[in-house]
Amino acid sequence: MSNASRVAILGVGYCLPDKIRGNDDPVFDWLREHPPSGGELFDGLKYRRVLERGDQITELVAHACKNAVADAKVDLADIDLLIGSASVSGCYAPNDLCDVHHQLGLPSTCRVMTLNTDYTAFHDGLRIANDLITAGSARKALVACGNNWTHHVDYHEAVAMAASDAAGAAVVGAAQDTSRFTLIDWDNETDSSWFRALRMEPRFHEKHGDLALFTTPLMKIDEKNGATAVKTFGVPVPPKIIARMLARHGITSRDITLVAHQSSKSIYEAWNAAIQPATYITTLEDLGDMVSSSVPVNLAKCYGEINTKYLVLMGTGMEMHATALLYLRG
Repeated sequence: MSNASRVAILGVGYCLPDKIRGNDDPVFDWLREHPPSGGELFDGLKYRRVLERGDQITELVAHACKNAVADAKVDLADIDLLIGSASVSGCYAPNDLCDVHHQLGLPSTCRVMTLNTDYTAFHDGLRIANDLITAGSARKALVACGNNWTHHVDYHEAVAMAASDAAGAAVVGAAQDTSRFTLIDWDNETDSSWFRALRMEPRFHEKHGDLALFTTPLMKIDEKNGATAVKTFGVPVPPKIIARMLARHGITSRDITLVAHQSSKSIYEAWNAAIQPATYITTLEDLGDMVSSSVPVNLAKCYGEINTKYLVLMGTGMEMHATALLYLRG
């Protein structure tokens, strides 16, 4: 690929709610008094960010997009693809990312393409944007993710200890500047036998006459299969696909900076030991599990810490799947 036709990450941005929730927050009182099963999956967290209302997610995503556009030094009028997700959306369809399009005042020719691939919507959006721009089907893309999952967990379950709200974004487009990261490879693996081991769904609440009442959608780690799925797939598979991808290019793990999904200290330590990157960027203690937003937020927040030629963005998803993207600059 010539320098003139390189597709690269032109800019990054993020936005966090102002409210900070520590481990001593009263919302966790019940969990402290009744240690839940699966709690070992979420160790090492100290603080999280929390939206006052779940519907504020669109404002958060829009702000992250504006920061990314400013970093890229491009005009919103030049964006012709907005791809990613706002999760959990206020309605099943259309996704709240459509409201982000409206808030940003993006042109009517800008396509909104929403993805339902938690926790890898950012990774998937980057790859699709890269391919569409390479093919000439788009010029500049905004890849954006936002999560409001503190409003979609049951505070009687272990997963509530990890939830944190955030939004992150990146601008992708053609660039001659070789200091910008360009996608050179990707890898993934899916084991759909774990389908529903982790899920976001409404729960049956009560019967009101002939009417069945349900809760808002709530994150669920299945009592029978959830922890096993994380331990047997989520922990060992991501390092395997990264090793496979690096081997194709004769790159060692000591050549990369790794930005990965974050959920617990134990999983971080397992991935770090197995992958052994030159730099491993994490904000777990301060920002918690930001779901699909973990990677874009950390990429933008810690971009100045990336000193390597190669960058790997890695995430895991619910069914289960693992995805990794390999970037090069220079």
